[in-house]
Amino acid sequence: MARKAKAAPQGDARVRMVRYFLFHPAAHTPRPLKFGTMRMLRHWTIHRAWLLFKRAERIERERELETQYNKIRDACEELAKTDTRLFRNAISKKDVGTFPIEMRIPTDTPPKKGWNYGWRRH
Repeated sequence: MARKAKAAPQGDARVRMVRYFLFHPAAHTPRPLKFGTMRMLRHWTIHRAWLLFKRAERIERERELETQYNKIRDACEELAKTDTRLFRNAISKKDVGTFPIEMRIPTDTPPKKGWNYGWRRH
C-alpha cells in the first residue's frame, strides 16, 4: 500500500517571497560589475560624496531633534517652577488614549479572513 505524500502547506505568500529572495541560488544573481580604473574612481568618488551627503543630513536631523528636546525640557522646567498643578497635569498619562490592540495594522495587502463583522468594542 503506497502512502501518498502530503503536499507541504503553502503558508503566507509574503514569507515565501522573502525566503525565495534570501535563499535563491547564486546562479540567478547577476555577476558583479567590472569597471575600468577611471570609471571605478568616478564610481568611488560619487559613492563617497553620497555617503557624506547622507551623513550631513543625519547630523542636521539629530541637531534639530536635540534642539526640540532641549526646548521641551526647558518649557517643562519653567512650567514646574510656575505652577506645579499644571505641570503634573501636563505630564500625567491618565487621560492619554492607547492604540487599540484589536485594530489591524495597515498593510498593502488585504487580510486573509476579511472583515470581522461580529467585532464589538468591549
